[in-house]
Order: sequence, then structure tokens, then C-alpha cells
Amino acid sequence: MTEKRNSRIALLAVAMLLSGALLGLMSEDSSAADNNAVGFISSADPSGVDVTIINQATGESSSTTSADDGSYSFTDLAGGEYSVRYSKAGYLSVLDSWSIPSDLPLAGVSMDAAPSGSETVTINVNDGSENVDGATVYLMSSTEEDSWWADVAVGYTVSGNTGADGNAIFAGLTADSYAVRVEAEGFATALGSTDDTNIVLTALDDTNKQTVRVYDTAGNPLGDATVFMYDATTSSWYDATKVGYTYYLHPSTGAEVYVYAYHGSHEPSVAKISSVAGPDTHDVVVGSNSAADDGIIYINAAPSNGGQSMAPMSGDRMIKLNPGPSASIDVTGTTDVDGSHVVAAGSSVNFSGSSSSSVVGGITYSWGSSSSSDYSESFEAGEHTVTLTVTDGFGQSNAASVTIVADGTAPDSTFTATVKSNTDDTGSAYNGSNVDEDYSMVVFNASSSTDDVGIDSYSWNFGDESTDTGDVVSHIFENPGDHVVTMTATDAAGNSDTHEMTVSVNDVTNPSAEFNWSYTNETGGMVSNAAMEGEPTHFDAGGSSDNSNGALTYLWDFGDASNVSTGQTVSHTFGNLTDEGFNVVLTVADAAGNEDVISYNIKPALKERPDIFISELSFSDNNPAEGDTVTLDATVKLLGMNITEAFNVAFYLDGPEGTQIGVASVDGANLSFGIEHGVNVSVTWKATAGTHSIYVMADSLNIIDESEEKNELSKIITVSAEDDSSDVTSMVMIIAVVLLSVGSVGYIYRDSLFSK
Repeated sequence: MTEKRNSRIALLAVAMLLSGALLGLMSEDSSAADNNAVGFISSADPSGVDVTIINQATGESSSTTSADDGSYSFTDLAGGEYSVRYSKAGYLSVLDSWSIPSDLPLAGVSMDAAPSGSETVTINVNDGSENVDGATVYLMSSTEEDSWWADVAVGYTVSGNTGADGNAIFAGLTADSYAVRVEAEGFATALGSTDDTNIVLTALDDTNKQTVRVYDTAGNPLGDATVFMYDATTSSWYDATKVGYTYYLHPSTGAEVYVYAYHGSHEPSVAKISSVAGPDTHDVVVGSNSAADDGIIYINAAPSNGGQSMAPMSGDRMIKLNPGPSASIDVTGTTDVDGSHVVAAGSSVNFSGSSSSSVVGGITYSWGSSSSSDYSESFEAGEHTVTLTVTDGFGQSNAASVTIVADGTAPDSTFTATVKSNTDDTGSAYNGSNVDEDYSMVVFNASSSTDDVGIDSYSWNFGDESTDTGDVVSHIFENPGDHVVTMTATDAAGNSDTHEMTVSVNDVTNPSAEFNWSYTNETGGMVSNAAMEGEPTHFDAGGSSDNSNGALTYLWDFGDASNVSTGQTVSHTFGNLTDEGFNVVLTVADAAGNEDVISYNIKPALKERPDIFISELSFSDNNPAEGDTVTLDATVKLLGMNITEAFNVAFYLDGPEGTQIGVASVDGANLSFGIEHGVNVSVTWKATAGTHSIYVMADSLNIIDESEEKNELSKIITVSAEDDSSDVTSMVMIIAVVLLSVGSVGYIYRDSLFSK
């Protein structure tokens, strides 16, 4: 049997683990996933154990019963915190808690048998004159067990119902005393013990009937709510009588009553009746009471003798004793000294009680003279006690106090200065001139300052936007000049005193030289970091700097043998340009004589000039003979810019050093700028035999200052020598004609002669 059970347990455990793994893979958000919980009961008889769980966030409850092997399961559980109770007749109940899904798989639960004996107890229930039939009687042992109720030890519970004789009989009990709780319809719940087995019930009447109607926050009436009452006067619990959407309660006259209303889909609500004086009607809105924000209902006192059945009376919520409020005071504007708050006399101190807490809400505050959560007060010299009393919505109070010590005496502050060259140097006292910037370490010592209760803090301002704290500090000044060093000593009360010393720092750092340059173009715009031939170049050394922040001197050398210039901004015009440019040198000096030199090589740009060129050269006869007249045509074009001056176009034979064979004049005003424009010029030449290079040059006299002087073009022409072969041909033809004529005449004459 054990092996079989163990096998089943193992199979269930494997199934549980696989289910848990699968669920983990299916969702990264475990709180939103449905979870299956499988557990086991270990006892002599693990079957038939009632397992009840309550979701602490929603109040929803679920129950199941363990199988023969002690296994039980819950499916589709939402992630969250759960309260769990295991109970079975004859066994001590067990209270547990689950955190789903992190507690999966569930650990096993052991249950111990309840004490048993041979005693029989008979409880008689009556109303003082007649026996009460059908009353439910609960016996709770003195043996402690877990309870639904916080801080209340209940023990295991057995129950039974009275018969017509008003008796409920319980067998198999120990000789211990048992707490007794009796509930019967139409009667107030009665509490007692087995020391007195006669229980008298008080019949409920309508003298103080309290009518309760339950609504949700939207104003809808709820007819399926759970409503009950706690009578603090008698420490009694009463279930409401439900009729439709109305619930009736019957407290005693003058009772302090708490009415509890629950609904499965809403947070619970609590209504307090300070003193019952007769019938009354109450509207309770579930989900509107701050005392139930954590899903737990609080009461001021537990019912006497435990007053608890197997399941909580609410059915779906935890009930705890109200621990009462906790008063807490937060103080600002003071210093904590040995548990006391020290402040300068006359200074305002701010107190706040907002950190006070209450599980039931409804906190009110009392400072004696103020009822707000925050409070301010100024104090004369001496010791003072400030007390805050807070009261919660159930009327319970708590107090907290703080001690305020007002101090009216300020410190006497002073300090010395020692100058060191390094950390190992013993140093020498500051003498007014032995501190160098970026080098000297000055040690300031304020430890000789005094106060009647002791100095709490030292703060330093070195006059150069740097600060420090402590009684002994060191500082290296980065900038020269006079620096006012200020030390403020403050005691625990906030009283302070200030001491000053002026430290003169020597300037030993060279300035930093820098400059830029520019010129103004033809449109009036500034061209940065550039220069132009014949135009003033503007130099600006405003980018130079010095840590002394004092006046600087500027010396300019423009690298063209011109006179030097002075001033932060100067202008200079460059002439006689060279390919190497000009090295412009700036020397900057501060008041202490420290210098820095910087130089830039500047190459001014040439001004824009026109560019005249020959685009085309052609001949009227490309194969002339010696002595022929040839027209030489040239096309002149202009780039760069327009011109107004006239210039010559010269034609040379066999190069620019050869014979000039013609000159044409061009009016510059008639030559339009652009590659698409041009002017044609021509000269005539009587050809000479041979192969020649015809060379044409525009602006041969250099009248125009051009950007480029590549304004020539040449072309080869071949001229043949003089030829008389045509005269010989003519003579031969004449002779042939004469001979032909003579022959013809002779032929005619022969024919005439012989014909005779």
C-alpha cells in the first residue's frame, strides 16, 4: 500500500513539475498566468482533510478535500499571496501561506492528531425558560493551534447541534476545560466554557434593530453580500438576517458597534456606530473604507474566549486586532546631538507627523496648539519638549515626543595659512607674496576656532569659485590676483561665525596667443582666414587669453619688412606677392612680463584679372603658292572679367621672335565676357615658299594685366615655290598643231596630185 501510494505521489510530483515548467515557458508574467497547485497531506489518515485558501489581495476563497492518498489540488490560481488552512475532525488544524507561483511545487503538510480522551460533556442551551432546539455549539480546546485570527490562539474545534431537549453531547474529550461558543437563529451569540455547561441565550428583538443596505461604488444595491456585526461592548459577533437586499442586526442599547460588509468582487467596508440608542438605518458602500485597503479587517478587541469557529465569520477575509496608530515626528531645520534636536535660538523648526501610520486610517493630529499634520515653532534659548498625539478612526491614540535644544551662542572662528612647495614640504607662513599660481599649496588650518558646545562643521570659499569642508584643508590657486578666502564655522545649533584672509597669488603663467585674419570682398562681405592682394587684411588677437584676466600687449610683425604694429586689432595691406607668402608673427605679453608667440603663414590671393586668349586661327588658303595673298583670321575671346582698354593682336611668321606680318586692333569695350562670345580679326600675308608657323598673340604689347598670359596660338602652313611647266606644255601643243596642219595640207595635196 505504501509503495503504491509513494508511486502515485511520485507521478503526481512529476506531473506537477512538468506543469510548472510548461507554465513558466508559456508566460514571462507569472502574476497574470493561471497556476496549478498540487500538494499532499501526511498523517495517519490523510484523506478527507478540508483545505481552504483565501487570496489575500481579492478576498476570494476556494476549498477542496484531500483524496485517499492525501493529495489535493487547485487549478487556475492567479499569482499572488494566499492564506491556507488545513482542518479535519480529530486533528489539529494547520495554518499556512503560499506565494504563487514561487512556492510551486508545494511542500508537504503534516497534521497531528488532536488530543482525545474518555470524557463526555453535555452542553444545555436555553433562553432562560425554555430549551433551544437547533443551536450550534462549538467547543475549542485549550491546546493551541493555528487560527484565522491574528494573535488569537484557538485550538482545535468540535461542533454539534442541540436537540429538542436543548442538549449537545460531546464524547471522547480530554479532561481539559473547553471554550464554548453558541449560535442560534434569533439569539445573540453566547460565549462560555465547559466549566459551566448551562448556556443562556439572549433573544434578539427589534428594540435596536439596525437596518443595513449594501451598495457598490456605482450605487448598485448588492443582495449577495456578507454582513455581520461586532459589539465591542459585549465582545460579541452577530450574523445579519438577510431579507432581499436588506440586512438586519440587533445590537444592545448603548453598544459600540462595527458593521462589516463584504462582497466577493469588492474591497470590504466598515461602518462604526458609536452608541446604539434605537433603530437606525445605514448605507454601506463596499470598497470605500480605507481600513480595508490591504484586504484585512481590523477590530479594536478580539471576542472573549477566542469566539471563533472552524472558518472565519467573514467567510472571505482575514480579521486582525487593530494595533492602534503609531505616532512619528519628523524634524527639519535642526541637528541631532545625542538624541536631542539642536537649533539656533530664535530659529523656526518644522515638524511633520505625516509619517505616522494607522492600519485603519482616519488619523487626526494634535500638537497641543495645532491639529494639522505639519507644525512650526520658534524656540528661545533652552530645552523644549514637543509632543504629537495621533488618533485613528477607531478612537485609539498614540503619542511621540522630541526634545529641542535652542542654542544662542555663536562660535569664535579663526584660521592660519601655510605655504608648501609639495606635500612633503614643512612649509612657511604666508607672507603676502610667496604664493605662485598652479604651484604653491596653501594649507588652511581652522582648528583653533572655538565654541561653547563644539563646532559641527567648517566650510571654505577660496574666492576662485572653489570650496571645501573640514577644519584643515589645502588649496592650489589656478589664477593669479587677490583672492578673499572665507571660512565659516557652524555649531550644532546652526550658529555660525566667519573669518576672512586675502591671499595674493603671483602670475607665473604665460598668456596664450591667438589671432585670426580676414578681408572685405567686393560685395562688402568678410572672408575669414584669407587675404587679398592690394586689399587691407584685418588682424584680430581677441582670441588670446591669460589667466590673470589683466591687460595684454600685442606686437605684430607682418613678415614683409614693413614696420611692426601694436594693438589687439590691426590692418595691413600686402604687396609684392611671393610664392612663399608672409610669416605673420604675434607676440602677446601680460602685465607680469610673461609672453607667448604664435605665427601663421599667409598667402594673399591674387585679385581677379581678365584672361584674353586666341580660341581659333584659320587661313583663307591652306595650300598657297609663293606669292599668293593669304588672309589670316583669328578669333579673340575673354574670360575672367570685362575690360575697357583697347589692345593689339599681332601676327608673326615662325614664332614670336620672327617677322611680324600684321597687327589688328581690338576695342576691349566691344569684347563681351564669356566663352560663347568672341571678336574676329584678320590680316593679309603674301605667302613665301616653305613650311611656316603662323603665330598670333593677343595683347602683344601687354596693355592688359591678365591672370594668365597664355594668350597665343600658332598653326603650320606650307607654301609651294613658283613653277613654269605650263609654258613648255603650251609650246609643245603649238608645234603639234603646226605639224598636224602641215601633214593635213600635204595629204590633201598628194590626193590631188595623184588623182590627175
